[in-house]
Amino acid sequence: MKMKNTKLLGSHIENFDAALGGGVPEGHIVLVYGGAGTMKSSICFNILFNETLGGKKGVYISIEQNSLSLLKQMVSIGIEIPKVNIEVLNGANDVLKGIKKMKDSEPNKLTIVDFGTIRKELGMPTKTTSKAHFAFSDDIVNTILTIARTLAEKKLCDIVVIDSLTALYSLTELKNPRSEIFYLFEYLREIGLTAFIISEEVEFDAPHSGLGIENYLVDGIIHLHHSERNRKVIREISVVKMRAMACNNDIYSLEFDGKKFRSLYGGKVPLV
Repeated sequence: MKMKNTKLLGSHIENFDAALGGGVPEGHIVLVYGGAGTMKSSICFNILFNETLGGKKGVYISIEQNSLSLLKQMVSIGIEIPKVNIEVLNGANDVLKGIKKMKDSEPNKLTIVDFGTIRKELGMPTKTTSKAHFAFSDDIVNTILTIARTLAEKKLCDIVVIDSLTALYSLTELKNPRSEIFYLFEYLREIGLTAFIISEEVEFDAPHSGLGIENYLVDGIIHLHHSERNRKVIREISVVKMRAMACNNDIYSLEFDGKKFRSLYGGKVPLV
């Protein structure tokens, strides 16, 4: 059951908030996982974009995909990027200095932290980036937490998307995965953020995660996947869990018409 006075974020997928029990509670850590091409990034960015339009401050942390590629992808699915105030931090010194200059008075603020470009820049050190190495150590988890904390303290972040946990694992040697991921999630909760954590699903993965531990540590899990019917492939979406909410675990067809996402045929055989 929903807790009293809980504020909810919308999924911005038509008919899907009902499956969530009304929406995503603010302050929840939600794992969004699925295979390639299931629109994980698009759905998370769409949530961030629409919540930013509604007055929230959003931050999208991209570990691998560069910001230009990400924005092109979002424009291609019809997201009207000019409606929000986009701030792209794609240089090591941008992050070190740029965040300090940002003001919370800017309306509809959506910040993209482009780790892909930053890592490429730090791989080719220059005089202007040498100092940045002290902030961007091999411990990307702590770097992400530092950025999130700084933005939250400046009231520039209510919702964060981390894309993706899979990329984070590939770049970081976690000695104690459960402990370190627990610390990451708890820290995001402590500073009051709602977080959507994207993770890839591959055939050899443990259920619901890359390492089989995140499903116990997160508050919510949304699963996206492809399903074959009559030689046609459709996208599907379901809520695996959502703490404190009376969620519906039925599987829905996921459609995108070039303007908005829709969930259909929950618990029913789709008309394919």
